[in-house]
Amino acid sequence: MSIDGIVGFLFIALSVASLYLLVSVGLSIVFGSLKYVNMAHGVLYLGGAYIGLLIASSEQYGGLLSEFGQVGLDWGFVPALVLTPLVIFAVGVVMERFIAKPFYERDLLDQLLVTFGILIAAQELVAIVFGRTGTIYPRPDWLTGAISLPVIGTPPGMSAASTIRVLVVTLTLVLIVAIFAFFKYTDYGLAVRAGTEDSEMTQMLGIRVGRPFLLIFAVGSAYAGLAGVLGGSLFNVTSGIGMEIIIPSLVIVIMGGVGSLRGTVIGALLAGLFFATATELVPSMTRASIYLLAILVLTIRPSGIFPSTEIGQ
Repeated sequence: MSIDGIVGFLFIALSVASLYLLVSVGLSIVFGSLKYVNMAHGVLYLGGAYIGLLIASSEQYGGLLSEFGQVGLDWGFVPALVLTPLVIFAVGVVMERFIAKPFYERDLLDQLLVTFGILIAAQELVAIVFGRTGTIYPRPDWLTGAISLPVIGTPPGMSAASTIRVLVVTLTLVLIVAIFAFFKYTDYGLAVRAGTEDSEMTQMLGIRVGRPFLLIFAVGSAYAGLAGVLGGSLFNVTSGIGMEIIIPSLVIVIMGGVGSLRGTVIGALLAGLFFATATELVPSMTRASIYLLAILVLTIRPSGIFPSTEIGQ
C-alpha cells in the first residue's frame, strides 16, 4: 500500500473513531459521575443529524412531511455545524431535568428500560415524520475531494485523505482537549469530580453539584448532536441511526472503563481501527468487529482498559 493509501486508511479509521468518541464521551461521563445509563443518548445523535439536515438544506422528505414539498432552511453546512450543538445542548438540559434526574436513584434496569424505550419511540416518531428512506447531507464544494490548503494545495501523502474526514478528526481533537481541560482547570469540573467521589460530603462543604452535573450532561448532549451532523456527512441519515450509534458507543464506554475519559478515547480509537480494517478486508464483519474487539479486551481486562474511580481521568 502506498503512503497516500496508508494515510487515507488512517483517516477513515480516525473519522469513525471520532464519531464514536463524540457520542461515547457524554455517555461515559454521565455513567461514571451520575451512575445513570442513558440509552436515550442515541436520540441526541439522531436529533442532531435531522436538525442539522433541516438547517443545512431544503429537501423533499417522505412521511408526514411529504405533503409540504421542499422542507428546510437551506442555510448551508457551517450554520448547521454551529447551531445544531446549541439546540441539542438545550434539549440535553430538558432531558436531564425531566427524564434523567427522576431516575438517578432508580435501579440500573429501570434506567435501561426507560431510556431504551425513549430511543425506540423517538426513532419511530422520526420515521413517521421524515419517512424511512435515508438521505445524505449536501456537501459544499470546499468539503469535497482531498484536503487542500491555501498556497501549498494538497500536502504530500494526503491525496487520499478527504476534507470532510480531516475536518471530523480535527474538530473531535479540539473538543476532547476542551473536555479534559474542563475537568482539570474549571471549578465546575472540580465540583463534578468531587461530587462523583462523595456527593454527600461535597454538598456538606457547601458545593452545589446539581448545576455542574446538569452542565456536563448538556455538554455531552451537544457533543452527540455535533456527532449527528458530522456522521450525517459521512454516512446516510435514517431514522435508525440512533440505535446504530448507541450500542457500539456503550460497548466502547465499558471497554474503556466506565467514567474514564482516557479509556473512552483509547477504546474509540481501537474501535475505529477495527472498523476500518474490517471494511477493507471483510466488509460483512464491519459492525461485528467492534463487538469482537470488546470481547477480546474485556477477556484480558474485565474492568476495562483504564478502570477509573475518578471521573474526567
